[in-house]
Amino acid sequence: MIDIVEFEVVAGNGGDGAVSFRREKFVPHGGPDGGDGGDGGDVILIADRQYSTLQQYHDGRPQAAARGEPGSGNRSRGASGSNLVVRVPKGSEIVEVLPDGEGVLIADLADDGASTIVARGGRGGRGNKRFTTPTRQAPRFAQGGVEGERRQLRIELKLLADVGLIGLPNAGKSTLLRAWSAAQPKVASYPFTTLEPELGVVNVGYDNFVAADMPGLIEGASQGVGLGHEFLRHIERTRVLVHVLDMSRDDPVADRELIDAELAAFGHGLAEKPQLIAMNKVDVPDARAHIELLEESDAIEELGEPRFAVSAATRESTDDLARRTLQVLREAIDAEAGHHPCSTRRRGARGSSSAAPMTGWWSKAVRRSAGRRRCRCTRKRHARNCSSVCAVWACRRRWFAKV
Repeated sequence: MIDIVEFEVVAGNGGDGAVSFRREKFVPHGGPDGGDGGDGGDVILIADRQYSTLQQYHDGRPQAAARGEPGSGNRSRGASGSNLVVRVPKGSEIVEVLPDGEGVLIADLADDGASTIVARGGRGGRGNKRFTTPTRQAPRFAQGGVEGERRQLRIELKLLADVGLIGLPNAGKSTLLRAWSAAQPKVASYPFTTLEPELGVVNVGYDNFVAADMPGLIEGASQGVGLGHEFLRHIERTRVLVHVLDMSRDDPVADRELIDAELAAFGHGLAEKPQLIAMNKVDVPDARAHIELLEESDAIEELGEPRFAVSAATRESTDDLARRTLQVLREAIDAEAGHHPCSTRRRGARGSSSAAPMTGWWSKAVRRSAGRRRCRCTRKRHARNCSSVCAVWACRRRWFAKV
């Protein structure tokens, strides 16, 4: 799967203004009538859920929008260049590559239909008719079109999944995803069977979540060893991690500590994500005996909570693990909602609350209905000094609803 591409985007140049004079029979002293040039087209990136990879842009060819047409006589304005729409998978991050090699994040297209203008077209030049004055009645010059923007972009695709399956190679992550969902990732008896992330929809009663099977991690993955950070970044967007341990190995506790150390070394908040422990392969007698020995010595507590003894091959206790995973996922979503921008107070840089006065029609609504209405997003009551603006556009338009 190609998940990083780099190419140049070029917006259209503006059309030149026209130098023209009206010369028509029976119309003496027609004067200048040069029209303006058309504007250049923009380059727009749109997230489309029908795309899953960046394969179509791997050749690195520049993506250029159409230029504006020049103006003509009779005050005719040139046609504007058409915009270039570049469709990318949902979950793409758009990064501008500066001349010194630094990358600046422009946009994060995490939602289907999200769009951003990465290069704006140049403005069309003005014709000589625009430059007529009482003292300059016959200008013989016009304005040229402005060049469009030119940028070097790098697009990084990060999969959107609620739950990520992590662990050492050949721990049974792909088998667990098969047991949970209708996905059919490759399963074999050798390590690194999974070479790219696989997604599956896990149905739990009337609810569901999206799980991603990540390629196996090894020691030094945060520095690029093995598949390395090529796939570690896909875990950034997940809310919950399911750590799959092969209990038939000699020291599963050390395996757990190794993966946790790699997550912490990679950073980006991976080590702080809630985890569930799946003690896999209990259908193997050695694995079940290993669990009993760990329970007798209390060393199993080092694996952490919550933990489940499962067998992905025979689907033993996999449903219990899925239900518990959904519960932890809901708790994580509720925790994120607690920091929703509709909350009454926002914490400043030093932890103090900032209560800047609100302006606009929503400020009047807050003052009129303080304590009596709630935000549509979180159903939280707003105080009289609320200084937050909801980030959801639908909520911003219908800011309050009666309780």
